[in-house]
Amino acid sequence: MDAIHSFIDFLEETEFGNLPEEAIDRAKRFILDTLGVAIAGTSAPGCKETLQTYGDWGGREEATVWFYGRRLPTYTAGLMNSLLSHARDFDDVFDKSALHALATTFPPALTLGEKKRVSGQDLITAVVCGVDVVVRMGLAIRRPLSWIRTATCGGFGAVAVAGKIFNLSREELLHAFGIMYSKTAGNAQCLLDGGLSKRLQPAFAVSDAIQSVALAMNGINGATEVLEGPYGFFNLYEHGDYDRNKLTKNLGKHYHILDLSFKPYPSCRMTHATIQAVLELREAYGISPDAVAKVRTWVSPMVKEMVGNPFVIRDNPQVDAQFSIPYTVAVALTKGDVFIEDFEEEAIRSPELKALADRVEVEILDTLEAKDMQHATVEISLRDGRRLQARTEALKGSPKMDMDWDACVEKFRKCVAFIESPMDGMKIEQIITDVKSLETLKDVSTLVGHLVIE
Repeated sequence: MDAIHSFIDFLEETEFGNLPEEAIDRAKRFILDTLGVAIAGTSAPGCKETLQTYGDWGGREEATVWFYGRRLPTYTAGLMNSLLSHARDFDDVFDKSALHALATTFPPALTLGEKKRVSGQDLITAVVCGVDVVVRMGLAIRRPLSWIRTATCGGFGAVAVAGKIFNLSREELLHAFGIMYSKTAGNAQCLLDGGLSKRLQPAFAVSDAIQSVALAMNGINGATEVLEGPYGFFNLYEHGDYDRNKLTKNLGKHYHILDLSFKPYPSCRMTHATIQAVLELREAYGISPDAVAKVRTWVSPMVKEMVGNPFVIRDNPQVDAQFSIPYTVAVALTKGDVFIEDFEEEAIRSPELKALADRVEVEILDTLEAKDMQHATVEISLRDGRRLQARTEALKGSPKMDMDWDACVEKFRKCVAFIESPMDGMKIEQIITDVKSLETLKDVSTLVGHLVIE
């Protein structure tokens, strides 16, 4: 049978009481992390413009667009909330498959949860289940990045979330997945070309998933061999190059939310191994930017292709900077940190940073697996003739170097500084409190009420 049926079994059988405490705790930390980066997303390029576009179209005022306070049709509000969560490229990541999981699972969970007035326990359960679907699909894929799996796999995770929130029947779930497959898209070309549409692709998937579930609930049917049919997802999109065992191994026993990573820097995760090595060398040797003659870094083929090109500013400077090892290395060497303010246009256009970025070379290390994001070797050549080397073996924010609750709260508070419009400090504190005790909330619309700027 098509593996989609194993996912449906999993969704039917999983309840809050099945979840280990560690999975619940991590879900809450990732939810707070997602809300924090969504706050910062309100001032990111493309978000206000997208809200203006959909706001002009109007429609029923069904659900809240976080932090902006607008109420829009559910599928549009879900799109906007996903966009906010992903716009800064500061949201969680699954390091083994170069995808983000919460951007397509938490926004539909809270957007639909507000409409259905579900409990915090039901919200957590839906998010954990959706993350498992997204991650398992991404983990099963062997091919290097071509599709943006945050969008292609994420749409199925969003359906899983919506299915749990609306308590769909087996047949409704099957057809919701099938309809979602008819809408699945998300390419890597917009990443290479620096388009703002890159941050919109997961949001499109969320909107499409909400529509797919609604259509299935009203009797529309779709493909049934969704994942493994002759023209199913893995055979068509991934040329049949996938590991079926990773789709279902320990399904319902091991929850992949335990394997996600937090992001310490608001740039593509493929830049992080190099940033980390550069920061270690800067701290150890007190390197100043003026002392640097050249920086060389060796990475995997995928990392080289996606973020290893010379730094060039095109139509969307923020995207160019977020997806550039040379630029993020220049920032790390100059500041000793990399944070949101470094991806504002004024900072990106700094002549000093550009000059330093031009001295960074990115090369392929053939011994690394094609999709490896966790390892990088860096060599900094100084003008006095010294050559300093460091190698990254584990990434900050990964399960091996985890962020605890206090670290998540600190990141959340730092993100608040980048909100588009001032927000009452009491509401900020209430968001933290609500998420920390999320499993005790009887109605998640209480949390949504604290996400509105008055």
